[in-house]
Amino acid sequence: MDGLEQARDAALAGFREQGPDHLNCAQAVVLFTARAFEQDGRVVELANYMGGGAVGMGQLCGALAGAVLALGVRDYLSPQAGHNELPANKQTLQQLIGDFERDFGNATCRGLTGYDISTKDGYASFKADEISSRCADYVAWVCDRLAGAM
Repeated sequence: MDGLEQARDAALAGFREQGPDHLNCAQAVVLFTARAFEQDGRVVELANYMGGGAVGMGQLCGALAGAVLALGVRDYLSPQAGHNELPANKQTLQQLIGDFERDFGNATCRGLTGYDISTKDGYASFKADEISSRCADYVAWVCDRLAGAM
């Protein structure tokens, strides 16, 4: 198993974890990128509030938000990093989000799940529905696409 596969497996394991080590969708993608680039895994805390479409508000899918953050962190920590926007990365992320929306029909958490998870009842209904298992597919898809862009 190569480093990218190990990083993907670790990200998905963290996402699927039910206990205190659970990672939200954004954190899982950030962990994938941190592991792939041999960066400090503690950067996942930067994505703490990005899951569920930004603090559970159902906006941009957390896996996609994690990708945006992950590449920003990667570029910031890169020895070649400048503080200017890197057009190739901007284009890569725009393509990633467009492809995700085309493949899954939506790029928002609420649009993908059909639930308002910002409330306790909405979140409980979402977790009880089989659709919640699709979130692992979104995390895996984003990790696979990022792996191809690295």
